Amino acid sequence: MKIYVQISGDGAVTAFSTCSTADVQVDAEVTGPLYPEKISGYKLEPDNTGVNHLVFDEAQYKAHLKQEQEAAAKAEAEAKLAEVSRDALLAGVDDDTALTMAPLYDAWEPGVDYKTGQRLRFGDGGFVKVLQDHKSQEDWEPGKTPSLYAVIANPAIEWPPYKQPTGAHDAYMAGDKVTFDGERYICKRDNVSHSPAELPDAWEKAAD
Repeated sequence: MKIYVQISGDGAVTAFSTCSTADVQVDAEVTGPLYPEKISGYKLEPDNTGVNHLVFDEAQYKAHLKQEQEAAAKAEAEAKLAEVSRDALLAGVDDDTALTMAPLYDAWEPGVDYKTGQRLRFGDGGFVKVLQDHKSQEDWEPGKTPSLYAVIANPAIEWPPYKQPTGAHDAYMAGDKVTFDGERYICKRDNVSHSPAELPDAWEKAAD
């Protein structure tokens, strides 16, 4: 039976057909069935009259198959290395640095086993650190379970500059955080209208 073959630059058979096309046009003789799924095992062998014969070489096919398997295994290993390296990098930075790379971290989901120290995106721009190993649940969302998650906040948002209150409506309340003269303070009681310098008893300097 006559067959038409496509040959690559290195002489490998890359396609064959019973019809000649622009790319598949080298004619050859073939006997027996053809196995397109094993095309990498075929080669052209001219006889002493110059007629090409399409021949299947089992050893060639197995060698090519092994090469493909090794290449796939290497690609998988390299992908795993990249993943492990990425995870190690994300786990190794401090919280402030992690916050600048928050989009690279996984989003919180229910039904996932989380480990202490993992950092996760949550909700609309939230970012948290896992405080203890656990399997997440629908009713254990980060915003509702401070025993499981600590919020990692942007210092510029968490510790805004102190602003002099103009009345009761904007006075500082217990727990409010501010930055004053380059230091961070937490308000100790409600309705405070004086700065840490003016009323130090109403403020507690935050630990570094």
